[in-house]
Amino acid sequence: MPDALRIHWFSPLAPARTDIAHYTGRVLPSLGARARVTLWTDQPRWCASLERHAAVRRFDPLDFPWEALNEAQAVFYNIGNNARFHRAITLVSREFPGFSILHDVMLHDSFSFDYRERHDRAAYLDTMQSLYGDRGRRDGELYWKNVLHAHAMGRAYSCAPYFLASSLGVLVHSRAAQRTLAEEVDAPVIRLPLPFPARRRPRPHEGDPPWKLVVFGYLGANRCLEPILAALARLGDERFQLHIYGALEDRDGVTAAIERLTLDGRVTLHGYVPEPELDAALASAHLALNLRYPTKGEASGSQLRIWSHGLPSLVTRIGWYAELPRGTVSFVRPDFLVEDLCAHLRAYAARPAGYVESGLRGYEHFVEHHSPAGYAAKILEIAGQASAYRQRWNAARMRARAAEGLAEWFPADGLGRYMDRVARVAGGLG
Repeated sequence: MPDALRIHWFSPLAPARTDIAHYTGRVLPSLGARARVTLWTDQPRWCASLERHAAVRRFDPLDFPWEALNEAQAVFYNIGNNARFHRAITLVSREFPGFSILHDVMLHDSFSFDYRERHDRAAYLDTMQSLYGDRGRRDGELYWKNVLHAHAMGRAYSCAPYFLASSLGVLVHSRAAQRTLAEEVDAPVIRLPLPFPARRRPRPHEGDPPWKLVVFGYLGANRCLEPILAALARLGDERFQLHIYGALEDRDGVTAAIERLTLDGRVTLHGYVPEPELDAALASAHLALNLRYPTKGEASGSQLRIWSHGLPSLVTRIGWYAELPRGTVSFVRPDFLVEDLCAHLRAYAARPAGYVESGLRGYEHFVEHHSPAGYAAKILEIAGQASAYRQRWNAARMRARAAEGLAEWFPADGLGRYMDRVARVAGGLG
């Protein structure tokens, strides 16, 4: 492809245990068929199958070959809220302008990780103040002293401007993320539906009890396992059997809750399983529980996987999930998790057909809106316009630097008029 666009793509790669690695694997065949793609990773190993569609290069963010990025038309950085997978990518993205693909919007956990690891309280507080003023510094102090919980900080402070310091544009996958960033960053924010490959139309998920409930993914505190277990115990209906797939952040706590609630025999912990085994489990399930509270603000690859099986699902009415079309999922209120879960399970037991139908409607919505080929086409369209985005970014940077240097020489209203002229000379901000 001598005339194809050259794209450099930073992302966790399979077999890394993050859905962002799976996302890259899903979009790469369509992207690699139409562009010359180079994948960048700091991982020591990756799935060899990725190299059918792209070159793969390993990098060290502290010794990066910057000249290699200059030959690309566009650079894309995939950023999430787990510093273990995204720290190195963030370091590069802050130095070299490119497009940021945010898979989470509330990024305080990842932002604070490095400071905590280095025990660098002063730098953390200085950065919080630069982002959010005196209030950010004050709350940062409380967080550092463990007075404010990480969840509270994560809900109050996205820290997205820190990650997007050199972003030409930001790609997100939900309206909620788009609204959050529009208020926080001076960069174009583009919403694209998260991609996932479609399967052949699935069979309806119906059948006699025992009814198999499934929870899967990367199971931290926001995945609502305690309320799910409490609802099962309160319901007391042994026809529902819960199967949990994925790495548990607090396995001991979950095991203790199962014992305390006398749910032994009704809950099975499978741990992390390969994708084919997970897909087989979803194909044979009756109902998926895909809860998030709090949410990090972005779209759910797990929900797309659920829909791809035509599997009925219960989701929390929050963030991206609250935007889902009525009839494609069943909603649980964040403040009434146990009560609403019990109500849905009783309704399921009385009339499974209504939930079965919602799973099939979810599949139809999924097929229409979440094509990897369509997503790749949009990525290429954005990459083809990279020079215009870069011109806008350069103009904004020139304006900011000039404003900082000239602030003491102009009254506020005069400075604004002068800086508008600077922006027009630099190429405009529109």
